[in-house]
Amino acid sequence: MVRFFLPLLIFCVRVQTRAQRPAAGAHFPSPEAFVNAVFPAVFNGSLDHYYLVSGTDSCRFLKYNYDEWVKYHLSEPVPFDVLNELAQKVYLSRYPYYWKPSLLKKAICVTRHQADSILEAKKDFIFSFSLPQFTDDGQFGVIDLNLICGPECGKGVTCIFRLTATGVWKLVGENTNWDTR
Repeated sequence: MVRFFLPLLIFCVRVQTRAQRPAAGAHFPSPEAFVNAVFPAVFNGSLDHYYLVSGTDSCRFLKYNYDEWVKYHLSEPVPFDVLNELAQKVYLSRYPYYWKPSLLKKAICVTRHQADSILEAKKDFIFSFSLPQFTDDGQFGVIDLNLICGPECGKGVTCIFRLTATGVWKLVGENTNWDTR
């Protein structure tokens, strides 16, 4: 009996391990390349520059209401297993990340203290983003994008993007997490 179950167990573990690996040829952009690609789709793309808090925030796409996302927040169908995979990736990625300013096209990275000074002087808006997460096949990504315009002014959204056949990230889902404007 053991001779039968042991090979079966080893086979199942190998199949599960392969399923967790990225698909062959899957391409993941750097976090900075992803931000460069998606920022204009969500915020004013004609900005010469913007201020970005140098450390990432936590993404809020840990738990989601599937029916609510399907009914109100998706512009095209996204499979349930894709949403679950993105939520799992967000849950497992709770480590700090600091943006690489040289790879960001229009962002000027600032510390939280500098961000507070900019907001206090009412000079500009401040942005803060979560670390993007991608499905294993590299076809979907999720990120939180936050705009802060003062102590009680701003907006935060969770955005889901799909990689098109032409290599462009298309916004396919957006949920406002908070809005005080």
